[in-house]
Amino acid sequence: MLLMRRSLCTGFSIIELSVALTIACVLLALGAPSFSGYLQNARLGALAQSLYGGLQTARTEAVKRNQSVEFALTNSSLETTTADTVVLDPTGRNWWVRLPSSASAPASPIESKSTNANDLGGVAVSASGPSFIFNGLGAASAPGTTGIALTNPALGACAPGGPVRCWNVVVAPGGQIRLCSPDTSLPAGDSRAC
Repeated sequence: MLLMRRSLCTGFSIIELSVALTIACVLLALGAPSFSGYLQNARLGALAQSLYGGLQTARTEAVKRNQSVEFALTNSSLETTTADTVVLDPTGRNWWVRLPSSASAPASPIESKSTNANDLGGVAVSASGPSFIFNGLGAASAPGTTGIALTNPALGACAPGGPVRCWNVVVAPGGQIRLCSPDTSLPAGDSRAC
């Protein structure tokens, strides 16, 4: 009978629960800074993927339509502007893929993407120009290699082994588009390096 009572009274004491809760809080506090850095790097990577996808769409549409298609960066709200009234900006986080304007017609939209600036933290965009134009063969119209650099100065420099994983979206004259890392510590011939 005594053995039966003892099994009914098992459980955790207040002290045991307090110790377990304290250990969990300490572990969470130690992991919070690295988790915050992970989230910021994930946001930077998501914007890099968005810009890479937009450039690929522009090139694909140029080949499909056999005419010039423009990828345009902007900080203008896509809800209040149209493809022909957008203000181009080489630091833009939003983008349009559009048919360029001509003497006979305004710019015509194909696709656009808006990024909420609050979701990006301190991500900074710096492009070699506010727009990239691909011809009907898929080649870039700008001479030489151009691109977009993405950094997060709020987290720190893009130093090798540093807290920030920076990205570059590179457009070659032939129209090839690459998403690569400007990390100089990567070995020569590494496919991730720019």
